[in-house]
Amino acid sequence: MELTKFDNFAICSDTVEGSHGDFTVTVLLDRDPDITPNHADCYSEKDKQRWRDEEWFFGLLRAKVSVEVAGQTVILDDCAASLGGVEVNIIDTNSHLDEHAAELAQEALTRGIQLVQAIKAAA
Repeated sequence: MELTKFDNFAICSDTVEGSHGDFTVTVLLDRDPDITPNHADCYSEKDKQRWRDEEWFFGLLRAKVSVEVAGQTVILDDCAASLGGVEVNIIDTNSHLDEHAAELAQEALTRGIQLVQAIKAAA
């Protein structure tokens, strides 16, 4: 499944999306409220000040999966996979967001397929 890409400068509520057959996976970027640069020793004082100035943030990626049924979109799982504590905008590119999103999208797709199979088996 190929996903759209995050911008080099990402903001909260940005999304990337991909499809596989009748399944659609959307990965949403939000702010991770539980992580600060003080949680690790690897950040310089300059990085911490840039974080306080909101030049970069820690993101939370959340993947949801839906399926098309008779022309209607049915959300199978609103949080099929997630990853927090992801650095956003700390460097000039956010290509790592695309890599994480691709992994989460695959997990979400697998989850969606499992849910549809379970529904079919129960019917």
